[in-house]
Amino acid sequence: MPRGASPKRERQYEHIKQTAKKSGRYGGRAEEVAARTVNKIRREKGETKSAKSRATKPRSARSRTRAHRSSTSRSSKSRARTGRSRRASSDGRGFAGMSDQRQRQIAAAGGRAAHKQGTAHEFSAAEARKAGQKGGEAVSRKRRHMAESGRRGGER
Repeated sequence: MPRGASPKRERQYEHIKQTAKKSGRYGGRAEEVAARTVNKIRREKGETKSAKSRATKPRSARSRTRAHRSSTSRSSKSRARTGRSRRASSDGRGFAGMSDQRQRQIAAAGGRAAHKQGTAHEFSAAEARKAGQKGGEAVSRKRRHMAESGRRGGER
């Protein structure tokens, strides 16, 4: 541990080191990984000399915000091209990385299981009417969609 670290950070370092050694995850690098992890936390919390001279917001939070802004502005364009929803992960891992169709299949299986078990939510007629009305209001806010529907008239 670096000099000047608080007792709390010392304990944190020891805990991370012991956990890493016990799991055997990092081989002989457990001490290095623990030190790097604690130093990163210290830097983000402003507990190091170099952190005090920088901006108050940690660098990782700034870059995350910037990345989020740029990805949200492109999401509808990329969705139109790829046919995948915004939530679909690009790295192909886990539920979010599955296609929309596969996600729907899994969700439907869960819904069927919940109904079979008797724990699923059942809509009353009044509740369904209210939900439909809310959906209709949301759709009618989309001016382009409503204009197109008006042009088509009563077609199916």
